[in-house]
Amino acid sequence: QLRTAKKAFCDCAAVDSLDEVPNTHVCDTCTGEPGTLPRLNVEAVDAARRAAVALRCQHLAPTLEFDRKSYFYPDLPKGYQITQQRAPLARDGV
Repeated sequence: QLRTAKKAFCDCAAVDSLDEVPNTHVCDTCTGEPGTLPRLNVEAVDAARRAAVALRCQHLAPTLEFDRKSYFYPDLPKGYQITQQRAPLARDGV
């Protein structure tokens, strides 16, 4: 888990507190509304790359690829998860 000011795929604030009111830091992208597209948080990518270097990963991907894995779960209203299963940011670290 990376400490960033915004969520990984939208501009909403990343809140890490039990004192916040639930469901107040969400947008159309968070809820997977039709027609919305995720926007990658550059701060999170930079932090992930630094972590990969610190973990001595042998391969850092020159480009990033993301896929959507479709699921039907009652607690997953979007119906999909974003993954890097086929082409991860980095691999073969300690």
